[in-house]
Amino acid sequence: MSLYCGIDFGTSNSAVCVGDGADLRLVPIEGDAVTLPSAVFFNFETETVSIGREAIAQYLDGYEGRLMRALKSILGSSLIKETTQIGSGRKDFRAIIGLYIAELKRRADAFAGSPITEVVLGRPVHFVDGDPDADARAEAELRGIAQAQGFKTISFEFEPLAAARDYAEGLNREDIVLVVDIGGGTSDFSVLRLGPGTREILANAGVHIGGTDFDTRLSLDTAMRDLGFRGKYKTGLEFPTQPYFQLATWHLINFLYTQKSMTSLRQIHYLSGEREKTGRLLEVIEKQAGHDIANRIEKAKIALSDASTTIADFTAIDPDWRLEISRDTLTASVEKDVSKVVAVALETVTTRAGLEADAVQTLFMTGGSTALPGFEAAMQAAFPKARMTYGDRFSSVASGLGLAARERHSST
Repeated sequence: MSLYCGIDFGTSNSAVCVGDGADLRLVPIEGDAVTLPSAVFFNFETETVSIGREAIAQYLDGYEGRLMRALKSILGSSLIKETTQIGSGRKDFRAIIGLYIAELKRRADAFAGSPITEVVLGRPVHFVDGDPDADARAEAELRGIAQAQGFKTISFEFEPLAAARDYAEGLNREDIVLVVDIGGGTSDFSVLRLGPGTREILANAGVHIGGTDFDTRLSLDTAMRDLGFRGKYKTGLEFPTQPYFQLATWHLINFLYTQKSMTSLRQIHYLSGEREKTGRLLEVIEKQAGHDIANRIEKAKIALSDASTTIADFTAIDPDWRLEISRDTLTASVEKDVSKVVAVALETVTTRAGLEADAVQTLFMTGGSTALPGFEAAMQAAFPKARMTYGDRFSSVASGLGLAARERHSST
């Protein structure tokens, strides 16, 4: 019986489910954890490459190097064809994503005790909104990267459909289900009629809004304000916003660490009417502390799921910089994005599936960003007759991809 696996390569975190015959197991992929942060760190001091929590830890410990996160966001963008500076050389983004996928495979192979060549990869409903050609290219890029790491039989499944498989495993009645998968980079939806022996797909849809976008919005309304976002020159004109959007966006931060960017930012500081803030901005760029800020903003977002306020501590950058952030601030920051996500969920049910919102019996929620304060209430208001149920926020998709792989490969 050949081995097979399902891989949920996520924007923020990834997971792998390995199968042998009918037996399916989530891989403890970093210690006992079944999830692995989608992060790669090139350590210039030790000349090594690390991934996951170890990558983030080395960066935060102050090693000289290059941290890369949200790599999945590069698929479908023009960046996939480009190279980026890594130490004294350049490396293309395909190779960097390949390093991460290769390590997922290596750890899955070690867990299984033998090389795995058959895989079902999860993918969002849309890698790219409103551009089918770019979407197809993104899938082809991911397929090529997986082949380069040694996978031979590769297929794909929409991530919300994978989550639906996981939910349906324990179902003993017929149910109209809206699967809501809010990940790091996308929000994806599937409407299904599920029951014992029944799996009818009624509609799929998605939008390129996810947890990293929520991080960006919160950062712009908090930390970036303390660095001069929406500030003004002495003339009264507003600073350009692009550097702040880059600094607040995981996969764009490194583009500020160039001589050209530093020259532009020094010019802003020279003409600034808020020199304390723009001086701190220069310090952030000179220290290459952008990912530290992004990491602390992400932690603040997560903390606000349980607390009404939290402290983002940036004293490693500036001894006087500690920022209190409230849940109300987070809710206001992401309100427009959440409204767009809920609107797509409604459109998936009413326009694509041709159902009334009240026909949805169950909202099956998965993905880390479903914990965002206010999101559950917004979805419940849109689908008032549906009961809310949760899978594992971080591994339901991987488990479902394992089920898909079992269906396709367990008899080979």
